[in-house]
Amino acid sequence: MGMEIDTAVKRKEIERIVKEMMEWEERKKMRKKASEWREKAEKTTNGGGSSYNNFDRVIKEVLLAKKGD
Repeated sequence: MGMEIDTAVKRKEIERIVKEMMEWEERKKMRKKASEWREKAEKTTNGGGSSYNNFDRVIKEVLLAKKGD
């Protein structure tokens, strides 16, 4: 007795699995990139970071200078 395997079903199942794996890899890459952006944002906004220093300079040069005039 032989058994016939429906190749269309196998093909669809393989396609589904491959897509799931690709999506999982994409999500992994996106999470890593988001984590990197978070670290950079924290570094620049913490005391001594470039954004913090630039904002501090604006306050001192613009806002406080006008107050003293």
